[in-house]
Amino acid sequence: MKKGITRRSFLTGAAASAVMATGLAGCSTHRSRSDDANNASNGTVSDDNRWSWSKAPDAIPDSDISDTYDCDICIVGLGAAGAPSAMYSAMHGAKTVVLQKGDHAISNGWCANAINNKAWLDSGGAPFDTTELYAQFAPYANGRDNPRLVKTFLDRGGEVMNWILDQTTEIPPVCVEHGQTLGWYENNDFQTRYSRYADLLNLMAQKAEDAGAQMLWNTPAQQLITDGNGTVTGVIGQTQDGNYVKVNASKGVLLACGDITDDQEMVECYAPLLSGIQNLHGAPNNTGDAIKMGSWIGAQVTPAPHAIMMHFDPTRLPEGDAPFSGIPWLRVNENGERFANEDLPYQSVVLSVAAQPDRVAFQICDRNWMNHINDYPNPNSHSRENPDPEGNWNKFLGTGAIKQANTLEELADAAGINDKQTFVATVNHYNELCDKGHDDDFGVNGTFMSYNAIKEPPFYAIKRIPNVLATVGGLQVNDHNQVLSQDGGTIGHLYAAGDDAGSFYGHEYPMFLPGGSIGRGFILGILAVKDALGDYDTPTQ
Repeated sequence: MKKGITRRSFLTGAAASAVMATGLAGCSTHRSRSDDANNASNGTVSDDNRWSWSKAPDAIPDSDISDTYDCDICIVGLGAAGAPSAMYSAMHGAKTVVLQKGDHAISNGWCANAINNKAWLDSGGAPFDTTELYAQFAPYANGRDNPRLVKTFLDRGGEVMNWILDQTTEIPPVCVEHGQTLGWYENNDFQTRYSRYADLLNLMAQKAEDAGAQMLWNTPAQQLITDGNGTVTGVIGQTQDGNYVKVNASKGVLLACGDITDDQEMVECYAPLLSGIQNLHGAPNNTGDAIKMGSWIGAQVTPAPHAIMMHFDPTRLPEGDAPFSGIPWLRVNENGERFANEDLPYQSVVLSVAAQPDRVAFQICDRNWMNHINDYPNPNSHSRENPDPEGNWNKFLGTGAIKQANTLEELADAAGINDKQTFVATVNHYNELCDKGHDDDFGVNGTFMSYNAIKEPPFYAIKRIPNVLATVGGLQVNDHNQVLSQDGGTIGHLYAAGDDAGSFYGHEYPMFLPGGSIGRGFILGILAVKDALGDYDTPTQ
């Protein structure tokens, strides 16, 4: 058995000083929650250690290390960033070890953005101007992105995705969202998108293992190991039986173990708008491990608040996931009141619903619902593209996700709207605005309003509730996804990708680059491995 971790190798030199001085870069430990939010960017820590992870834990002693593994690349996590990165690393001859919390690849989501991928171009789609795309994306980032990192994602997305497509021909993609984005469906059934994407990640994991990657299942990472210069040399993981394993990585460690949304304390710190809202994770693996481990060795953490991804779909409602959650039809709360501009960016619409009684709203439309579903050009309007809109509509009429009635009063009863009188008055007033072609109340585009009158039965109501998918902030990185230290340099041999990496999004996750969260995991995770292996500048093949 090889020598285990020592206190000196875990926290050394400047890294140790940075950890003990700042504890956590990105979230304050002051007692006031408002202070925590306002001062999160300064990285200061008070003596009371406000957060449980603020102070680095003691080093794991040599005597607790039961097994040691040597490799070139250690990948922590097997999701949107970890699975393709492990596949790439192993297929390119690197000795690869993966530490995974569960016993399979973890998937949250369904589509991946990759600009100018061959599936789009081969279908006759026109190439995108990536400089123009970045110019359009930049305002959504609120000045919080690393422009070179985002531009790298845009410029090399097609190149890297094409390699992934060549390795996963068993599960071919579907072009969605005007060609920027790929989804994976079974038999062109949009409702299979989540399960099919999960199949894709597990296929990548299997191909990585077939190529020689060693999978340490049910072995979550616990601590990073550094040498006397602060360079990361490996990771300590813990098995189900409580023993520790040491993975020595000679070329790099890639943190790809997910966001913070299964740790409510971290949500309170970094994304308080998500507090108390249920997430949709199949396994509670997203506990901010990368932020914790990185901060203990002096890494920069994305300043709070982290960008949030809180959507209507997928839904936790038992009746299922009705289509068209982003269409700017009339929305009312449980009291039958209209409460916001329905054509805001998607995340803003969801946040407006989260502020309503019981965090519930209803989309309202009439028999003409299908006439203009493709005529709302807001790029943030989610779930517009649907290969079988009428079929899916009828399916969710059958499940009860879409309520139908011949009068507004009956619709209120069917949907569970509490105040029928207010609801009817709201619809009547809304119809007056539609007839006028001008939204005097909240300023929705008048052309859209002209589509939206609710006059001809049957009438429909779709219940919508917010669900947490992810936060998209983590450790700050440079344009090669190398993790930054507190002094602005890089921590040697340490990379972060996917939702473990910051330096990309602003205050919220925009639908401008749909599938961007998964896409950047795919693309930038592989580019991080390429950098660690010394072939970053060569085409991905």
